[in-house]
Amino acid sequence: MLVIVITGLPGSGKTIASDVAKELGLPVVTMGDVIRDETAKSGISSSAASVILRLRGGTRAIAYKTLEKVPKQSNVVVIDGARSIREVEAIEEALSTKAVLIYIVAPWRLRFERLLRRGRPDDPKTVEDFLMRDLRELRYGLGDLIARADYILVNDTSMEEFREKVRGVLTSIMAQVK
Repeated sequence: MLVIVITGLPGSGKTIASDVAKELGLPVVTMGDVIRDETAKSGISSSAASVILRLRGGTRAIAYKTLEKVPKQSNVVVIDGARSIREVEAIEEALSTKAVLIYIVAPWRLRFERLLRRGRPDDPKTVEDFLMRDLRELRYGLGDLIARADYILVNDTSMEEFREKVRGVLTSIMAQVK
């Protein structure tokens, strides 16, 4: 199975990249959706959910819950939202394959503006909350994934230009495995 993992800090463009993957006909499983589902089931706050789930279940807990949603009949899957090397390793071990890792980066001010516009309940409302969230994400090990990335995409242009970058990378990855 070909596994493509998309990662990056909040507001970097992971959802846009996942949308492009869906447009190309690729199945997408989003780790953030898994966290939001667990939040709804357990009644814990969405802002604390990922921390609590990782404390309760270990550093690979969210990856294992995400794997339950991977379509078994598919020979390719895109997983959006890994936060650490341990999560990527869990995915690789469970699916017996090496993941192709796409790391998306964008300037912090641009990411903050995007999150303000996006308006999810767990999105930060102040710069301080935004920076604290970044620090929390980096403590999980998100920063370490950039060293492991097969592709690094910079998302600092128009949405359509970024979509074209993503389309190009995904098309290239798919062409290599055919």
